[in-house]
Amino acid sequence: MFMRVGVLMGGESSERSVSLRSGQAVSDAITELGYDVVAIDPKELYETLDALTSVDKVFIALHGSLGESGHVQGLLDWLKIPYTGSGLASSALCLNKLRTRQILAQRGFHYANWHSVHREHAMAENIAIADSMGYPLVVKPSSQGCSIGVNKVESPDELATAIRQAFDYDDDILLESFISGREYTCGILGDRALPVVQICSDTFFDWSAKFGAQTASYHCPSDLAAETEQAIQQLALNAFHALGCRGWGRLDVILGDDGKIHPIEMNTSPGMTPRSVFPMATREIGLDFPQTIEQILALASFDPV
Repeated sequence: MFMRVGVLMGGESSERSVSLRSGQAVSDAITELGYDVVAIDPKELYETLDALTSVDKVFIALHGSLGESGHVQGLLDWLKIPYTGSGLASSALCLNKLRTRQILAQRGFHYANWHSVHREHAMAENIAIADSMGYPLVVKPSSQGCSIGVNKVESPDELATAIRQAFDYDDDILLESFISGREYTCGILGDRALPVVQICSDTFFDWSAKFGAQTASYHCPSDLAAETEQAIQQLALNAFHALGCRGWGRLDVILGDDGKIHPIEMNTSPGMTPRSVFPMATREIGLDFPQTIEQILALASFDPV
């Protein structure tokens, strides 16, 4: 069957470079599947609209603002073009770490001690909050991905710089107690939780560990006992449904030294670069990269406006 697929990639968010790599890998896979590909870098509205009118489906390979904020999803809903991933409301919700954790915490998910801080708060007030929480802390923007603007703070001397850096990306930031433990991530494809991927890093798992110096390594199968792996998979499914997600996604978690599973964030447009963990997990269930893309495309839909 002939099909023309638009791949939204790039954009103007802080995650542009990662999105371009994801988009290229997805485009190559769609070509391998025998479909037409239209690469769309949404810099200008009218050029983007013109390109979208020629496609049958859209694969959203945008990361961060615009692509995961609900804006693009709302446009595609209005145009009645099926697209991959979650709809407008759940995309906007999941990009906002503050709102996500408020909802999941009400449903019994375990979070470390945390406080939200707004740009208008005095720095002295922020420092007082942090001091009351104790160190180490993690400082992060509320609405960013790829660990952009995220810093681990070991002492009060480092706090003000980390807060200012986080405010470069958002008006609301989070201060949270550092969780000692191991990091994992679990992808969702349709209604199925994928094998858990273990994330190992000798340093704090920030943007550099992921995409810069790339000191992190990823392992699938993970080192988990079967019972713990199943618990993380069930948690990922529960979070996926509680946040109204659909199609595909990925929940990042920390398995604390206390034995509790702490969610970090739900990704509604996971990375699909050569180093990305989502295709690593689908390989474990027998899907190569093009087959993974085909299944994601098969789940594409839109919400009636």
